[in-house]
Amino acid sequence: MACLVPLQTCLDDALSACAAVQSERMALDKALGAVLADALCLPSDIPVQAQALRAGYAVAALDLMGASTSLPIPLGKPVYVKPGDALPEGCDAVLPATFTEEGMAGPEAVQSLGPGEGVRRAGHDGRAGSVLVQAGCTFDARQALAAAIAGISSVTVRRPRVRLALKDPLQAQLISRWAQSLGGHQVSHGGDLIIRTVDEPSPRLAFAPADTAWLENTGVGLVLHLPARFDGFLAGLFGLGIPALQHLCGARARQQSRPVIRKITSSVGMAELVLVAEHAGGWAPFPTATLSLHTIAQAAGYAIIPAESEGLSAGEILAATPFDQPFG
Repeated sequence: MACLVPLQTCLDDALSACAAVQSERMALDKALGAVLADALCLPSDIPVQAQALRAGYAVAALDLMGASTSLPIPLGKPVYVKPGDALPEGCDAVLPATFTEEGMAGPEAVQSLGPGEGVRRAGHDGRAGSVLVQAGCTFDARQALAAAIAGISSVTVRRPRVRLALKDPLQAQLISRWAQSLGGHQVSHGGDLIIRTVDEPSPRLAFAPADTAWLENTGVGLVLHLPARFDGFLAGLFGLGIPALQHLCGARARQQSRPVIRKITSSVGMAELVLVAEHAGGWAPFPTATLSLHTIAQAAGYAIIPAESEGLSAGEILAATPFDQPFG
């Protein structure tokens, strides 16, 4: 056990002298799935000016105070607006047609309303400079829609180049989809992160069940060595691969803290991977350092129990990383 390198030491040695990849400006549709290098901020108030929320006549509400069927107030030459239309200068409400009757000179208000009724005020959805999405978050379709509505056509993102050198085609397929879903860009030459099958089968990492996995900095990029056995392969991906890609992307880690519903037992001196499933508002942990097809299919996320820990008692809080969105 003494000759095995602690998981955190391996990560620190590989990542300490490695910077996040250079950012690039991309159109919204091309940037989907990448990690934002800069915060996404509103360029102006949204909406820029008041908009109608319903169909009706654009009016100044105070001009219609006291309007009733017995005291109708002529609207003059009213502007009829539809939902989404900008309100004319001086108008602050939308009077529905049901609040009017036809008079000798046109529509007349027979019911009053307050300022702002039927209206989305300027800046309602956000003020100029306010942050829509923080830097380090994965840019998704929902955020792209918000950006497009705000008049933003491109964003600054980081996309690490990932090169695969895996012997197993199924593992290569999985990693290809995984890297792309986390903002990586697969390349056939070079690469900021090269992922290869372990050549040296001797244990060297104090991390179960991936004691033959390894992450190193070659000076020109990171190399992630993953075991051929599927449980060690996945554990190495979670314990070393995700932190490496997170570092290269400049991404924020996403974790969900919940109480564990039963005890987690761990061996001192060895960091151990534990898969967790959602259950009654808590985490239902599977046995540590054990990955099976059954647990992988049922788990919602994972956590790494530190080498110095003996585990957690039932009811203690565990911060787990969700499989579907580990960043941002």
